[in-house]
Amino acid sequence: MKKLFINAVIYGPEKLRADSIAVFDGKIFEIGPSVKMKDLKRRGFEVIDLNGNVVVPGFIDCHLHLLGLGFSLQRVDLSAANTMNKAITLISVAARKLSPGRWLIGRGWDKNIWGGSFPDKTILDKICPDNPVYLYSKDGHALWVNSAALKAAGIDDTTPDPPGGLIKRFSNGEPTGIIFENAIQIFEKVLPPPTEEQKLDAVKRAGKKLNSLGITGAADCDWYAGRLGLFEKAAAKGNLKLRVFVMLSPDDIDSVGQLGLKSGDGHGGITVGNLKLYYDGSLGSQTALMFEPYEGSQDNCGVAALTSEQLEMYYERTHLKGISLAIHAIGDRANAEVLDFFARKQAISKKLGLKHRIEHAQILRKEDISKFKRLDIGASVQPIHIAADRDVADKYWGPRAGNAYPLNHLLKSGATVGFGSDSPVENADPRLGIYAAIARKKHGDNRQTWFPEQSVTVAQAIRCYTEGAAALCRWENKTGVLKVGAAADFTVLSDDPFRLPIDKIPDIDILATIFNGVVAYFDGTLKL
Repeated sequence: MKKLFINAVIYGPEKLRADSIAVFDGKIFEIGPSVKMKDLKRRGFEVIDLNGNVVVPGFIDCHLHLLGLGFSLQRVDLSAANTMNKAITLISVAARKLSPGRWLIGRGWDKNIWGGSFPDKTILDKICPDNPVYLYSKDGHALWVNSAALKAAGIDDTTPDPPGGLIKRFSNGEPTGIIFENAIQIFEKVLPPPTEEQKLDAVKRAGKKLNSLGITGAADCDWYAGRLGLFEKAAAKGNLKLRVFVMLSPDDIDSVGQLGLKSGDGHGGITVGNLKLYYDGSLGSQTALMFEPYEGSQDNCGVAALTSEQLEMYYERTHLKGISLAIHAIGDRANAEVLDFFARKQAISKKLGLKHRIEHAQILRKEDISKFKRLDIGASVQPIHIAADRDVADKYWGPRAGNAYPLNHLLKSGATVGFGSDSPVENADPRLGIYAAIARKKHGDNRQTWFPEQSVTVAQAIRCYTEGAAALCRWENKTGVLKVGAAADFTVLSDDPFRLPIDKIPDIDILATIFNGVVAYFDGTLKL
């Protein structure tokens, strides 16, 4: 396969003295001015005119849930329900289509835009009294269920809270139908598992969606079993045109170790990732682990999902196998404790070539920011959370919100930073993420920039969505950059993000997405 893409404005991420990219066997064969590539036409390269449009490296989402995104495209989506009544309508429509005994599954509800109070099971019991209902919150750290689901899970007034989890209760001890953190696992065990056909369909849907957004690579943070084989099968069928860094669950440690695989190994675009662990909860559910209580609370400092002994145990199980860690930490205390743990393990981790990451790093004390660079810990952050969490952070963190999403300070410290979306928790669109990183607010919000000292530039945002994200996925120099020998993963944009007003960046059209030199998506504007 030999192709020559000409007549483009090329950034890689900096602007290059080039208007053409030659692709051979899925990799960049040559890049430069077209006058130096005339002979390639005679050597059988197919010429594709990009009509003066902009080319950037394919975007890489450093943190999302691939199957979760695919399933969300199959199930009830409450993310657009900005009132309880709208959510009730969507759930009611889905409930009417259910056959007896089938679970109603969905996600995306956000109590913070419904007035701040959690819903309860009585609402769902009226809509769907006989079928179990299982609805993930937008942040993925709370579950809203009905009485039928509680019964199926064996939860009643006497059920104790599991370690690292919480069952919300009425004053009489009766479960309300809201479940937090590790307690969610009780329901996951009784939820009917999706068939392989349903999972492959979800992967295909998610891949197509991401390609349409200019994304050519992603770090998958789900915990579904068998994902390595599932993604390889989808890719072999041509149904996944995406590079995937597959995070491991605790159940994967032994099976991956027996195969002799370590973080960074892989083929066909599917790479073994780090072991993904949860150290705390989330801001939206007020379960992120903090040093001081949430505003308006006397004693709620969040939830510790792991003990120090458990974290030590996981490190002992993985480090000699060459498996690095990726630890979810949102609260300032969670981040500080995880960084302190990595500091104690720095010498041995460096000797073994381990590349650890912290997922989210959402609120950091100033003294902890420099530790990312010093300890060589990657910061996997999601700027689009700024748009969604601004008001919630002000409400529950108060003045501490000035330490939230410190993107500029992380970059200035020299830390390796990769951007992602946490999709389907948030929109996977990199254009929205880039805008949020720069403007620190939702697109269309007329308010002032939120803590503008933490804003980044267009160039920095694009680098974090390409080169930085590639580094955190062990793809350094393989993708995320446009240079000879790298994978031919790139995205064609309708406008130049470096020249547009910031507010216009989300309106840029994705004209085409090229993965390994093959068209993974195009909108019909170009002749590809």
